[in-house]
Amino acid sequence: MILSQANAQERFAVMPADAPFEPGFNAKTLWAALFVGFVMLPGAIYLGLVTGMSMAGGAEWVTLILFIEMAKRTFVSLRTQEIIILYWVAGGFVMMGGKLGTGADLFGGPFGVLIWDQYLIQSPQADGLAEHIPTWVVPPRGSEALLERSFLDSAWLKPIVILLCAVALQRVNALSLGYVLFRITHDVERLPFPMAYVQAGGATALAETSAKQEGWRWHVFSTGAFIGAVWGVFYVVV
Repeated sequence: MILSQANAQERFAVMPADAPFEPGFNAKTLWAALFVGFVMLPGAIYLGLVTGMSMAGGAEWVTLILFIEMAKRTFVSLRTQEIIILYWVAGGFVMMGGKLGTGADLFGGPFGVLIWDQYLIQSPQADGLAEHIPTWVVPPRGSEALLERSFLDSAWLKPIVILLCAVALQRVNALSLGYVLFRITHDVERLPFPMAYVQAGGATALAETSAKQEGWRWHVFSTGAFIGAVWGVFYVVV
């Protein structure tokens, strides 16, 4: 009886007990990050500008499913650790953020801020203020970079460099302080992380289907995804 209960707990565990500790950052996750940046990020920006809605939340899983299906066609499988890395990459790129001091909701990750800045400096509300906005924030009004609507211009060099430095510092801040707070809440206060089970279970389910070993996790994941898709259609259309 005790053995059967242990087997049942092992079967329905979020993560297999014998799952190895392996690094998840490699060439496959690098290609996945490029896929997110060149395919999913423009889609997130377009969806945010057209509908005012964010891809955050479901976009990470959509990105994972698309990339895993592409990997299957090339006979490449992804491990759970690699899927977790891709999950956070996708979430960081397509999340909805805010422009500091404006209260505006922006889409498309860090570069959504630059899209807001170029809109602001060309808007009628910026008359009388545009000439006082420094060029390291956004190119001046009437510049070729704004008229051509392209980031491929030298006028965007300083704003992009500053943006990348700010994003790098934010990542260092989030990882360092996040790790300290994780140790405090997990090791000292011993608080639960309820949503971690959702992410781990989803990543494990996708890793199983990537290795063509579909189990109960994949059935639960696909059922929930179908219900969410139906709800999304009614929410957007109706």
